[in-house]
Order: sequence, then structure tokens, then C-alpha cells
Amino acid sequence: MTYSRIFFVLSVLHAVLGAPNCSIDEVLDSCPSDCAYDYCPKDGKHDSTPCVKPTQCTPDCKCAFNYRRYNGTCIPTTECPPFACTGKNEYFEPCPLYCPGEDCSSATPTGECPFLLLIAVNCSPSCRCLPGHWRKDGICVPYEECHDVGG
Repeated sequence: MTYSRIFFVLSVLHAVLGAPNCSIDEVLDSCPSDCAYDYCPKDGKHDSTPCVKPTQCTPDCKCAFNYRRYNGTCIPTTECPPFACTGKNEYFEPCPLYCPGEDCSSATPTGECPFLLLIAVNCSPSCRCLPGHWRKDGICVPYEECHDVGG
């Protein structure tokens, strides 16, 4: 056996034996970050916390796409416990449809997103405006109020 084959076999053994065993709802990440958006959110600001890659990498299991960690287990993001939406005219949505703007600049009379997107996006549980409402200065207001003062 040549040295290159021995090195290859040892590398494979190290990769297989040294890597953590991930569950069915997890994937192995060679350089994972410990990001807030990897966990079920506790409030509406949770997913906006900046995420920084570590300076030293240690392979570890992360939750798969559209799964979040809750009590140590990866669960579908849509099954994360809801959090309170305290703003006026808001409700909790576990996996809202992606719309590039929820503010008055994107407002439509029907309350529907003016953009059609046919891509799978990462679920991000959040507080959304009630149907027919749009954000104006961070507050959900009826469509009619969006353009009263220029939105």
C-alpha cells in the first residue's frame, strides 16, 4: 500500500470517527457559529442579532434548513412556541410568506404582497401586521393611513 492510500484511509477514518453523529434533523457544519437564529425565537428581535463566525473551527451538528433548536432538539421552525406580539394590529406568524417590504412604501389596498417570489426562504417567526395593515414608523396602520401623509 502506498503512502497516499494510507493517508487517505487514515483521513477517512478520522473524518468518520472524529465527527459528531448528527440526528435526522441536523446537518454537520465544518465551522458552525452559535447564532440566535439557530434557536426558536423568544421575541421579535431575536433573528436580527448579528452572527459572527468563530476564529477556531470545530465541526458540530446544526439544525437543518427551516428547523430550530428548542430544549436541545431540532424541531420544524413552524413548531417553535409563539411569542407575544405587543404592537397594535400585530399577530404572531410562525413562517410568514416572504415579502420584501411590510411598510407603507409597499402597501396595496388588498393587503397582499405586491411581489411574487417563487423561492424557498428561511422561516423567520415574527410579528406581522394584520391583513390590510402596513408598517408606518414601525406601527401597523390600515392601508388608508399609509398615504395620508405620504407614507
